[in-house]
Amino acid sequence: MRHPLSLMTLAVAIPVLTLARAPAQDKPDLDKFIVRKPGTIPIIISAPHGGRLRLPDVPDRKGDGIGKFVVVNDTNTDVLAEKLADAIEKKLGGRPYLVIARFQRKQTDANRAAEAAYEDPKAKPYYDGYHKALADYTAEVRKTWGRGFLLDLHAQAADTDTVFRGTQNLKTVTALKDRFGMKAITGPDSLLGYLAREKKIAVMPAIDADPTTKEDSRFNGGYIVKTYGSDAGTGIDAIQLEFGGKFRAKATLDQTAADLAEAIAAFHKAYLPAEKLHAK
Repeated sequence: MRHPLSLMTLAVAIPVLTLARAPAQDKPDLDKFIVRKPGTIPIIISAPHGGRLRLPDVPDRKGDGIGKFVVVNDTNTDVLAEKLADAIEKKLGGRPYLVIARFQRKQTDANRAAEAAYEDPKAKPYYDGYHKALADYTAEVRKTWGRGFLLDLHAQAADTDTVFRGTQNLKTVTALKDRFGMKAITGPDSLLGYLAREKKIAVMPAIDADPTTKEDSRFNGGYIVKTYGSDAGTGIDAIQLEFGGKFRAKATLDQTAADLAEAIAAFHKAYLPAEKLHAK
């Protein structure tokens, strides 16, 4: 007669089976490394280069064969984005969509195409998470309001007192320009026009420059505005703003956010839809 396995035999067998299993992979903590907050108005704020948290087990990029390889942090643009979202809500009574990278640019660059953005596959989920949020929000804005506006915040060290415009020489604001003309880009209620005229902030290209004036090639708009701007068929007009150090110092961040929110409020009133497409 056969005897069933003894308790001692089972006690030995079970741990062996457990040890034979492959260890579970840790799920990337996207919420820790990416701020993704839906909004209630047709405005999206993006800040891809201000992050200071290190991604786990991801080495720094080397940039072999990559043109315009940059790993420098855009200091305080992440803080500016959050302050700006709060200031816009106070001005307009509605919340903009918000996407901010908390991860370091030296590990992955959310403002580059994937093949130039990261080198270690462990960085891919964070890059993909950032762009999924932008893609989802641009699609939601278009579905809800028909069109909208994306503002991508960056930093530059070329001129501390200047804000540079980046639209791929007006390509990423094609729909806005076609609908309203250049006044929506440089007029008194445009984003840059308001900052220049009402806040006396130097902007480049200057608002009184010939419309054919080219943007500074160093700051004329990167992957985000090219991908989500209206020339890509998204229905969203996109502008990259490059802020000099004067506007990103800790002592001036609140004022920068307030001035920018005031300009966005004027732009929203003049050029963005106030009602949802299916509002009752």
